[in-house]
Amino acid sequence: MDTTLKVPRQVRSQQVKNQIFQAAMELMREYGYEYVTVANVCSRAGISVGSFYHHFGSKDELLAYYFDAGYEKYWEEYESKLTGDFIEDVVVVYSMYSEYCMDQGLQFIKNFYTPNNKSLYLGDFTKSGEKHLPIMKKSYVILQEAQKRGEIKPGEDLKQLTEDLCMLEKGLIFEWALSDGQYDLLTAVRRIMTNMLKGVANG
Repeated sequence: MDTTLKVPRQVRSQQVKNQIFQAAMELMREYGYEYVTVANVCSRAGISVGSFYHHFGSKDELLAYYFDAGYEKYWEEYESKLTGDFIEDVVVVYSMYSEYCMDQGLQFIKNFYTPNNKSLYLGDFTKSGEKHLPIMKKSYVILQEAQKRGEIKPGEDLKQLTEDLCMLEKGLIFEWALSDGQYDLLTAVRRIMTNMLKGVANG
């Protein structure tokens, strides 16, 4: 009788997913975004190409998974910092994302923030199943609630505002990377986004 303990399928699947993820991150840090191909990830992880596509539809989907998972862990700590003031709360969302990016390390962000990385594309965050940066949905909900309370002008296009904020955030992170980490990212996020959000405040 075989008494070997079998790993549950769901656990095994997550283990393989983690292997793929870890291999991709190692390649990203060592060689840059362009070297993170499906073939190279599979070789580093010791898995088949078929196994990769069983878990991820593409390299960009893998990278989006990585950022989403890491962001959510950060968010658990930051959520308690929300005050109910919509300007401050949106600033907290983007400040947290900025800190998360900085914690990944300068070289990683330089490799990650490239025009070829489609996981950074905004996407339509209002549609179910569409890929987008997780900060978009969180800030959008905060803005919606503020508009319902009458704190944001009734005619303000919140979807467009959310997209503008996200594009601004990506630009600021890129500036931080260009400056080799010398640019004061957190101060810039707070100053520029606060001024931007004051412009849509009602009264």
